[in-house]
Amino acid sequence: MIDRFPPAGYQIMKESPASNAATIMRIYGKMRQKLFIAAFGAGAIGLVAGCAKTTPVEGAPSPSASASAEGSAGARWTANIQSVTQSRGEVVQTTRDRSYGSATWRHGAAPSLTNIELTFTYTGQERTLSWAIFPGSCGTPALPVIPMSNFPELNIGGGGRAQVTSSLPLELPAGGSYHIDIYRDRRGGTDALIACGNLRYAA
Repeated sequence: MIDRFPPAGYQIMKESPASNAATIMRIYGKMRQKLFIAAFGAGAIGLVAGCAKTTPVEGAPSPSASASAEGSAGARWTANIQSVTQSRGEVVQTTRDRSYGSATWRHGAAPSLTNIELTFTYTGQERTLSWAIFPGSCGTPALPVIPMSNFPELNIGGGGRAQVTSSLPLELPAGGSYHIDIYRDRRGGTDALIACGNLRYAA
């Protein structure tokens, strides 16, 4: 026969339904707290990993773009200038006049400035010459890229040689076609044209 009573010294503890419910709620609360801590820890790890990523700055140049910019800093236009004559509406090189020269047009001290160095040896009688940069190639009818007053005169010295270095209020173009005309006087025009040189671009 099974003894229905506990051994001596033991006491049966009966809990009320309200006490059982409170116990279950405490256990459930502890489980929710553990789940929250675990989820928070995982989120913190993800946040740290995300911050460790390198995010490109919007608008920052890539290495290739920076290299390209550095390369363009040495960009220039150069020209070999030769005597020309006006013949039937065309500008052609002449062998009668042995005048010649060269020019280098490059970046200036600011993006909106350029520097130009021009040398010219002249066999004519004039002691002061005018010049300017024009769009297009030699013989193209056009206005100068900026007013002619911005281009200093060429003063012919001993041996017929003239040299000028000037800063122009003009950005250096990276394309197109340009040329330099040299004139006997400030009026310019084809009748006063004595020399021309096509400018060639090199990056």
